[in-house]
Amino acid sequence: MPIMLSYGLTMGQVFSVTKIIGALRKTRHTADQSSEETVRSNTIAEQLAILTRQLEEEKRRNNQLILLSELSRQLETLLDPPVAAQLVVNTLERGIACSYVCLYTVDEERNEFVVMASAGQMTHLIPPGYRQNIRRGIAGRAARLRKTQVSNDTRLDFDFFPFEHETSLSALVVPLIHNGYLHGILNIHAEQADAFHSADVSLAEAAANELTRAWERSRYHQNLTELIQAGISLSTMVEPQSVVREVASITRQTLSARFVYVVLLDQTGNFSQHAYSGHAPKLLKYFEDTPLNKSITQATLNASQPFRIRDIRKYPLTENIQIDNSSLRSALVLPIRLHRLSVGAILAFGKENEIFFTEDDESLGTLLASQAAAALESTWLYQELRNTLTTTTQLYQVSFQILQIEDLREAVKLILETACKVANAGAAGVTLFTPDNNIDIELAVDANGIQINTPHPTNLIEQVMNSGTSIFLSDQTTTQVCFPVQTNVRRYGGLWLKVSETLNYDSRHTAALQTLVNHLERALLLNESRKQAKQIESAYEELEITYDRTLAALMSALDARDRETEGHSLRVSQIAGFLGEQMGLDEHQLKALERGSLLHDIGKIGVSDTILHKPGPLDSEEWKIMRLHPDIGKQIVEDIPFLQDTLPVIHYHQERWDGSGYPLGLKDKDIPLLARIFAVADAFDALTSDRPYRSKVSMTEAVSFINDQSGILFDPEVVSAFNQIMVNKPFPNFMATD
Repeated sequence: MPIMLSYGLTMGQVFSVTKIIGALRKTRHTADQSSEETVRSNTIAEQLAILTRQLEEEKRRNNQLILLSELSRQLETLLDPPVAAQLVVNTLERGIACSYVCLYTVDEERNEFVVMASAGQMTHLIPPGYRQNIRRGIAGRAARLRKTQVSNDTRLDFDFFPFEHETSLSALVVPLIHNGYLHGILNIHAEQADAFHSADVSLAEAAANELTRAWERSRYHQNLTELIQAGISLSTMVEPQSVVREVASITRQTLSARFVYVVLLDQTGNFSQHAYSGHAPKLLKYFEDTPLNKSITQATLNASQPFRIRDIRKYPLTENIQIDNSSLRSALVLPIRLHRLSVGAILAFGKENEIFFTEDDESLGTLLASQAAAALESTWLYQELRNTLTTTTQLYQVSFQILQIEDLREAVKLILETACKVANAGAAGVTLFTPDNNIDIELAVDANGIQINTPHPTNLIEQVMNSGTSIFLSDQTTTQVCFPVQTNVRRYGGLWLKVSETLNYDSRHTAALQTLVNHLERALLLNESRKQAKQIESAYEELEITYDRTLAALMSALDARDRETEGHSLRVSQIAGFLGEQMGLDEHQLKALERGSLLHDIGKIGVSDTILHKPGPLDSEEWKIMRLHPDIGKQIVEDIPFLQDTLPVIHYHQERWDGSGYPLGLKDKDIPLLARIFAVADAFDALTSDRPYRSKVSMTEAVSFINDQSGILFDPEVVSAFNQIMVNKPFPNFMATD
């Protein structure tokens, strides 16, 4: 009988149950192992998927960085704003998965965004010349907030509005901000929702920053070029007031200022002229009503360097100033200094399209103030020369007229009329006595002609006759002058004048009047005229030298920018001058050659510092840019009338005898003679000067190279003239020697 357990099971039944339980446990163990392997497999697959996505993201990010680096290099070259904008949108279209990229600029007058550039498959949706209100849409939101805006699902964004037939579901909008001012908007759309990642946002923002910097560089160099041209035109003006007006206009244009005020002191340090440009009635009234010593103008005159003011309402000297609107609150203050003394002040208010003036503005303003000082000095010198020439001419004419006049009274009348003109006198007279002290001639003139009843200063005339010297009496309103009329034989009387004190009677008038008093001594008058003529000639020669020094200083500044060729322009100008003399050029041609040599590399203004300062050889793309500098130089000077003769050197100085040069590949005598002469001088200086990538060669080696290239790179006739100079060894110390 089978044994029964407490649960009513027999041993056989227990065995069977145990067997079943064991099988179940074995099955469950197998199932557990299979489940663990499945989980493990799923985990690896997920990790692989994550790594794959990370790798793709990294590849995408690297590609974007490469594109951004390429864009940065492209924008280093000075490009027109639309060209730079198109490069940016093209780069973003390549770097971000999108349907189109569009760049808008700001039209302030109409308060609108305007399409400047676009790229992508869906650009056909954008109407030509498309405009939109600056407050509208996601772009308007980005403009208001001055922050990048991302819409991951445009269906849920109330600000989004599409173009006709557009199906975009994602939008990325980046504002272009510079110095706190909005310059434009980058608008990127995609047809998928959640299309843009953080890397896309970073790329778009970086590209926007690169573009604003490129626009700023382009604007700076454009302003610099225009300022150089304006400075040259300033030097041709002959009236100080014309210079002041032009300086105000140029300053406003160059610095994009809303209002400019310019004040000028005369040669005695007194307020003389002022001018303004722009519309700001309240600000103008402040300058007109405020005493000079209590205004910001005086602070400018006392300053030795330019300075910027963020808010003139908080500046100590202008706390109570009233300005027309808040956009005029920023200021750039520029003293006009000549020979370490302030002769004027330029005050620019309110930066257009920006909040404050920048360091670049200060740099341009400093150059402008220097040009203004040089122009003012030229006008003062010209006026002095003109006055001297006018006086000399009047005296010279009178000397001959007096010899032809038989009536003494007519001669006296002519002298008095001339005296009034020379000294700007209100009245003049002569009293002449006979040997027995009776009045022989008593005559007076003023602006209305001969005056019969005018009282003569009898006591003053007696004093000069007794002393034999001139007498000057001044009060607050007039200066009275009296000269003795005398010869070695006897004393005849006196010549007197009344001059308004405000007309600043000075020693020049005295010399002229003394000449009139001694008009009969024709030899002395002729000698004085010759002396004056020599002074005038010397002064004009000094003007010519000053002009050439100005050009030399300009090119020295440009040479200094290109550290490889510092001083090159001045040296090559002098060498070219020697060659030109050897070849028999006339004075006009020599001057054109020397000035053209000074200015030959002015076109490098338009070449990036990256290329100019590259320590090694340039690659093909860099050479393409470098080869543009003759054309750029031609464009800079071609509209300047008195630099027209320099164009053959500036435009063709890189042409070679065998046609291997640039920009036109001219050959033989198709190349202008001045450019052929310059080519030899340029090569000689380059060979005998140290450069960062090579040492200079000896004079003998340089001469050998130039002769080897005769008929290849250089005109044989010019090389022959060069050899004649080298035989005689007339070169000055500034040139290289063995």
